Amino acid sequence: MKKYFKVITFLILILPAFLYGGQENDLKYEFIKTDSSYSFRGSFVVNADFDCLIDVVYKFENISKYTSGAKSIKLLRQGEKWYEVTYTYRKLIFFENKSIWRRALERDEGKVVFEMISSKNNVSIMPDVLSSKGYYQIKPENEGFRVEYFQECTLKPGLLKNTYINKAKKEAIKFLDLFKKYVEKMCD
Repeated sequence: MKKYFKVITFLILILPAFLYGGQENDLKYEFIKTDSSYSFRGSFVVNADFDCLIDVVYKFENISKYTSGAKSIKLLRQGEKWYEVTYTYRKLIFFENKSIWRRALERDEGKVVFEMISSKNNVSIMPDVLSSKGYYQIKPENEGFRVEYFQECTLKPGLLKNTYINKAKKEAIKFLDLFKKYVEKMCD
């Protein structure tokens, strides 16, 4: 009996630190973290045209309108249904991260998938992002479409890993809100 009590106590005390979900401003989201990774899933419903939604999600010229915090976003190269883009983030005076991402359109599935190709920090105490990938998914729902954003990220251990993950959680929620507002502005 003591063993079960310990397990239940562990779950009550520890699980909230690893799983964070919520809903605000018609946004639904969930943030899950482990020792070396985290994932974020967020969504909202919008009454809009599918073609407009997929264009907003996929087209390069829209990215800077709903991505917060990037110092620069540049198109590197592109193909028929894909392109590679580099993001430069600068925090405080000294920290800079440059990452390259590949984005691909899967129009028939209502999906845009993305995957990090590389990431470099200029400060060694920041945790390196070992891998990251995700997608935007547009699915029909009662009176419009549910737009879902998902990203998972694996980090190399570092001194500031937990700080980084906590900041990532706040940034992901902020991103989802900004993204929703931009989608509504462009497609509603």
